Amino acid sequence: MPKFFYTDCVITDLKQIYFHRDEFSARINGRTAKRLTMPHELYHLLMAADRSAKRRVWFYAPGFNKALVIAAVQPADHPHNVLRNRAFSSPYKMMFRTLLAGVLAWFATWALLAVPVLSWYGANAQKAVPLLETLSLQIGAGVALLSFSYWLWVRVKMHRLQRWPSGDLTPYTQATVPAPEAAP
Repeated sequence: MPKFFYTDCVITDLKQIYFHRDEFSARINGRTAKRLTMPHELYHLLMAADRSAKRRVWFYAPGFNKALVIAAVQPADHPHNVLRNRAFSSPYKMMFRTLLAGVLAWFATWALLAVPVLSWYGANAQKAVPLLETLSLQIGAGVALLSFSYWLWVRVKMHRLQRWPSGDLTPYTQATVPAPEAAP
């Protein structure tokens, strides 16, 4: 289940994990977060001159061992300005993800049900193909509808940051192990 929460924290040691992706590792309140996702404008805000300032940060944890997403950041010097993650407000990305989910479900239905349906009808494959087409179109449309409703729900949640509860980052971070001191 996805979780939406905010916390006041200090984010330091921000490093990009993959060169072509927006995944980062960071230290949040002295603990290590191995996978954070954010757009470059939020990255540049967090890497600004005052890195040690405490900021209010809104997080979105999608679940299923996915990266923790930074949804918005409130700069320390501008308490009424909130910089949001624009990846969730793009209607093109939302429609593309919906269509992709529907097409993949349609194709997977064909791949998984072709052998059982055709073997059920035996040599009379002319009657099996319309059933297979009907099932695959219904399942593909259903998955696309569920995907669209999920992304719409996430988009609405992203626009209502003031309603998010305060949360704890402990489940998403690890305690940093101090480096052993070298013997003289």
